[in-house]
Amino acid sequence: MQTAARSRVVRRVAVTLAIGALTYLVTDLFEQPQILAIALSILLGSVTLIAQFLIEFEQRLAVVEEAQQVRSQRMEDLVWRAFSRINEATELIGLVETSKMETEVLTQLLRNATRITPDSSPLVFDFVQSEISRMSDFLKELADGGDVTYYGEDRDWLLGLTRNAQVSIDAISLASVDRGLWTSEMGQRYLHAQRGAAERKVAVRRVFVIDRRDEGIEPEIRRSCEEQSRMGISVRLLDRADIPVPLRVQVFDFIVFDNLMSYETTSLSMEEDARPAIAETRLVLRGSRVKERSQFFDELWELAVTPAR
Repeated sequence: MQTAARSRVVRRVAVTLAIGALTYLVTDLFEQPQILAIALSILLGSVTLIAQFLIEFEQRLAVVEEAQQVRSQRMEDLVWRAFSRINEATELIGLVETSKMETEVLTQLLRNATRITPDSSPLVFDFVQSEISRMSDFLKELADGGDVTYYGEDRDWLLGLTRNAQVSIDAISLASVDRGLWTSEMGQRYLHAQRGAAERKVAVRRVFVIDRRDEGIEPEIRRSCEEQSRMGISVRLLDRADIPVPLRVQVFDFIVFDNLMSYETTSLSMEEDARPAIAETRLVLRGSRVKERSQFFDELWELAVTPAR
């Protein structure tokens, strides 16, 4: 940088001396007095030197102004982004405060999420990011009142809905699908949650759809009926042969919670004695479809009979 400054000074001096010398030669050529030649040489050299300074000053001023504009634009962008974030944060806080959900739960979620930083284990950080994204999509689908699909059997949805039901739980259980469910760890947790719902005065009803030609599963179903009846669950049996043909094709495993949400599963046939695998689980919030499920359950409930003791 110092070398460049010296070069500029040397160049300005050289140009000034050259102009002064040229002026002196021209005036001397026209046989002007020496005093006039020297005066003109000094004058034009000085003007040249000042002009060079002014040109360089203007160039530097232009560079400074351009840099200042860039800095001002950057500062403006930073301030704008900061205010945008503040506005977003203020809006988010306002939404949290006006939400019917518990404010403390939402703030704890945000606080705990911020504890996971890029300094954490890459696996943990990426996993948390993906889970938050998945939960965000899940909440969006619920808020939009659409269908949410989980590929496989989701126990958390089932147990969570059962524990939080306030009015009713209406379930259609196919004996072929529920084979082995009620004695499994998952089945026992589900029964415990249903017992809790019944104790909260939630109306829990279940229709077991059976096929009397398959005598092998009837004892298991009857034991389940007795056990669930003792828990306060209203249970009925329905022979598939007693279902009108137009309704028979609509029978599948589903649960309607509070007449507001339908929990539906799609199963895959497995070996004869094995419980079918759950291919996917759906939460349906569309009012028209939930209403259809509720009406269909009521029809099957009227056709079903209370199991003999």
